[in-house]
Amino acid sequence: MKKIVTVVSALVLGITAMAQTDQGTWMFGAGSNLGFTSGKENSDQEDAASQLSLDVRAGYFVIDNLAVGLDLGYSSVSVGGVSGADLGVGPYLRYYLMESKLFGELGYKIGSSSYDGTKLGSTGALGVGVGYAAWLNDNVTIEPMIKYSALSTKPDGGDSYSGSAFGVMINFGIYLGN
Repeated sequence: MKKIVTVVSALVLGITAMAQTDQGTWMFGAGSNLGFTSGKENSDQEDAASQLSLDVRAGYFVIDNLAVGLDLGYSSVSVGGVSGADLGVGPYLRYYLMESKLFGELGYKIGSSSYDGTKLGSTGALGVGVGYAAWLNDNVTIEPMIKYSALSTKPDGGDSYSGSAFGVMINFGIYLGN
């Protein structure tokens, strides 16, 4: 345990931002919510379920430390021989604190769901997260983030339902200065 604490402390103290969150900088990224899971939803179910999700994004720093961008997300779910998918797109805001290392993020995605090839309806998700930008060099980051999302779905011809999700994301970022 002491070795893990030492390594994490060295990374936190040793990695510095390279002023790439200044106004005029572009930010590109891709990541996953570590959502690849495989297992049975309950002990009575015979079929296993698996899920995989991926996000890609682009943003622009309108002022120092504040990026405005567009996020595109895809999620795939499979239970037994039946599969479903969600595709969403929407804006996000990200603000950096503490010399461009810690950040807060707010975003909204709207999209559609399908189940076994049939469109189910529209979806919406409001997300709030906090993360850390670990700068590997002047332009590349690894960005772990804890995120909470409030979700809603409106099936075609049915009643809407909502829920929430809490998760950990790992993103990779590329920052191109002005």
